[in-house]
Amino acid sequence: MNERLKLISGKEQLVLGPIDGQETLAGATNAFRYIDSNFEHWNCDVPGRPTKETPVQVYEMVGDSTFQEMFGGFGVGLDRLALTQAQVKLFVLRYPGWLKRGGNGTFFLFNAGEDFFVAVTYLFSDGRLGVRVRRLSLDRVFRAKKRHRLVLKSLVSAPHRSIRAALSSVGRPLTKFSLAALFRPVSK
Repeated sequence: MNERLKLISGKEQLVLGPIDGQETLAGATNAFRYIDSNFEHWNCDVPGRPTKETPVQVYEMVGDSTFQEMFGGFGVGLDRLALTQAQVKLFVLRYPGWLKRGGNGTFFLFNAGEDFFVAVTYLFSDGRLGVRVRRLSLDRVFRAKKRHRLVLKSLVSAPHRSIRAALSSVGRPLTKFSLAALFRPVSK
């Protein structure tokens, strides 16, 4: 766990449904009032890949950090934490209550090709959203007292959702017995 961050979504299941990945933040005018032109200038206005159902977690800063310290302190590759731009848009539309209010941003890691960027969403006083883009390598220390938030792919998968979907798709009712059978130890 990254000691500069505190998990605030806890055990609440925040799940982004499957999405084709074709939407970009530069084109998300139905979600954002302000969109940073650097999405286009920095060549990160590129569609992502299709994604499956993706659990996410929300963290809040508790220690001063750069982007690299925030996102690099989990002990896994950045690709395991990054969302697609389409998933960022889906999150802000589905879970607006988890976005940081008061003029401080919520950070989303994403990649365009081999390069990683941070989408920074801001909630305006009129309730509409803006989004900026920053390079992951930005040499700026963000202050913990601002309580910025980060939204990342969950490092803990939610297998029960997939199991539930699999069982219901074959027409079996979900019972404690059927779940127990799925987790029965395999004998050698």
